[in-house]
Amino acid sequence: MDFGGAPRTFATGAVQATVRTDISIRPGSTPVELPAEKTVQSAAAGAAVRLDIRARADERRQEQARHRQNLDAAIDRKRLDAAYRQQQLREVIDRRLVIDPKTRTIVLEKTNRDTGETVEQLPDETMLKLRALSRDLIERERAAADAAASHAVERTA
Repeated sequence: MDFGGAPRTFATGAVQATVRTDISIRPGSTPVELPAEKTVQSAAAGAAVRLDIRARADERRQEQARHRQNLDAAIDRKRLDAAYRQQQLREVIDRRLVIDPKTRTIVLEKTNRDTGETVEQLPDETMLKLRALSRDLIERERAAADAAASHAVERTA
């Protein structure tokens, strides 16, 4: 029967230390009794590491300056391209203001002179359709209110 709190003793045998021949013993080292797979050997210390923070900071600043120059050049190229496209469009685009009959809204139409195609319209077609639908619903509601008012019976004499 086991009572849990009673100390147990185990028989131990003498452990033989494994002698390794692949390790050179250095002066000042301490011998240990470890199995061969658990032994380690300290690495020789290398040269001192020299850290030049100023040189790295200068390199970083130069890299950032090159990056800014590249970004500025890209932005300039995009601006020139956009200006060129705008100039080309100005030469072939007609602008005119039209009043839409359904919504009674002023519409800016930009059309290509060569093809007659509408390039841009403000407000766009969907907005004009929404306005026309809204105006139609309001007119229907007014007509229904007028019809209901005409059928009212006067009860006082």
